[in-house]
Amino acid sequence: MALSGAEAVRAIMDGAQCLLLDFDGPVCDIFAGLSAPTVAARLCAMLEAAGAALSPEVRGTDDPLEVFRFSASLGDEMARLTLRALTELEVKAVATARPTPGAADLIIRARDNGMTVGIVSNNSDEAVANFVDREGLGEGVDYISARSIADPSLMKPNPYLLDQALIHLSADASVALLVGDSVTDVEASKRAGIVAVGYANRPGKAERLIRAGADLIVSSMEELVAPLNSRKP
Repeated sequence: MALSGAEAVRAIMDGAQCLLLDFDGPVCDIFAGLSAPTVAARLCAMLEAAGAALSPEVRGTDDPLEVFRFSASLGDEMARLTLRALTELEVKAVATARPTPGAADLIIRARDNGMTVGIVSNNSDEAVANFVDREGLGEGVDYISARSIADPSLMKPNPYLLDQALIHLSADASVALLVGDSVTDVEASKRAGIVAVGYANRPGKAERLIRAGADLIVSSMEELVAPLNSRKP
């Protein structure tokens, strides 16, 4: 059963030594300026121009990552083509991405308290790195584990990106947590053996994250900052 409230947040944050954050949602709204449906539509148009036949479901999706997942079924060349196009669009999108309130404070306070901090994302590593540089968070983020190759099967809910982050941060899963706003974030966390914190920033998300097995539910990033303000490093 998922927990919520200040006492539950404090209990989980007090035991954490490694903070991992999903990118789109907990850190920023990557598609605030260049919308996700627009990016998905551009990817679909590119694939059709390259000769791919798209199902109505793929053509109608508003999720660019779903188009990328589909591209793998079209062969390696199409997957690489889609990867390049999606990465270019994400890099363009981060120029107008909207930072999530409290995210920068959380990263800074976590580092001040001796925690290692990583970003684990299905978005491209280049886009995430550009945003981190844009916001001056380079000294707060120890490692970025994000999409870099044309193999969508390695994206969350596969724990691969989480496992890579734990390895590079020399962190034990038992003292790590991931803050994510999607079912795939929770599923990847459970498979990696780390605490899953569900960021329910929109109506209906809490219920979906609870059903997926989230250990803790928060509705703002500020909820996670509060315990760190009084925690001894």
